[in-house]
Amino acid sequence: MRFVVITALLLTNVAISPAAVTLDSLGKYLTRHGYGGAQLAHPENFYFLPFQSNGKPGNFLVDTGSPTSLIFRANLSQLGLSETKTTFRASGAFGKSTEAYGLTTIKALTAGNCTLTNVPATVAPGTADTPFYRSHSNGLLGLRELVAFGAFLDLGHRLIYLRPSRPSWDVSTEISSILLREGYTAVPFSLTNYHLRAAGALDGRPCYFVIDTGGYITVLDADFARRAKLNIRATRMTAESLGVRTQLGMAISRSIRIGPYEIRNASASIGHLTPTVIGHTSDVAGILGVEYLATNSAIFDFVGGKMYLRPRLPPRTRSGKVAKRRILGPA
Repeated sequence: MRFVVITALLLTNVAISPAAVTLDSLGKYLTRHGYGGAQLAHPENFYFLPFQSNGKPGNFLVDTGSPTSLIFRANLSQLGLSETKTTFRASGAFGKSTEAYGLTTIKALTAGNCTLTNVPATVAPGTADTPFYRSHSNGLLGLRELVAFGAFLDLGHRLIYLRPSRPSWDVSTEISSILLREGYTAVPFSLTNYHLRAAGALDGRPCYFVIDTGGYITVLDADFARRAKLNIRATRMTAESLGVRTQLGMAISRSIRIGPYEIRNASASIGHLTPTVIGHTSDVAGILGVEYLATNSAIFDFVGGKMYLRPRLPPRTRSGKVAKRRILGPA
């Protein structure tokens, strides 16, 4: 049986070491406007922000699928943190856990050359045999902090940019001009039901997708997939989210459209997703995971509410020829 994982700050100083990173036009513009950045680690299919909690090392998975930042309960002592218990049951993409959430505060958090103080975080269940732990994650950097501090997340260059407070809308306008000139396609997103949502279509059927950088793979809701008449094939794969597991199927979609951007002949897993993530309406197709976000060099603008996509150049073979790959790009 195979397992996959779905997930559905006070910044005082940030800087990028010039010796470590060569800034592109996006990075140069942001650093001139009060932003600093930190390099992300990229093991397997995850994007991590390395940090220290009171001098003890850890990693945050950068996760737009998590409404808040959180620490996994098993890592509290490792990071020198304590927990205040609550009675609210933990909930992920596939339902509620038997364990409850807790609350904690990281008094001093360091990421790159930045210092974060009194960082609030939710405490959530987690066990050593989950994919989160195999990938050395101590918790999640969630949507609340990304939005509150006007973050820019650049998966293609493995960088995240932050500043002490949200900038004016002018920053987002200029960033849009820069990225459109570089061949990116803008995809508007909204914050709905505490999740990142973008309008699109599945095989021509209008719908919405939850955008999840913490989702290892793309998962379509089983009910929506049946209404869209996808040919669902049974598999032995099981997905897990905060301790809740579900069996997955597999299907091929002729077209996944996110805004004006299209992914053709896309494979996707099929599972039963909880209304906590997709809402109680029937127009959410599922979760768009990090595999397609990474392949299309996604850049997130949490000031202007847009995601920018551009096909990543395909690898070359030893003979120098371009390797074949799926057709991805603006429609």
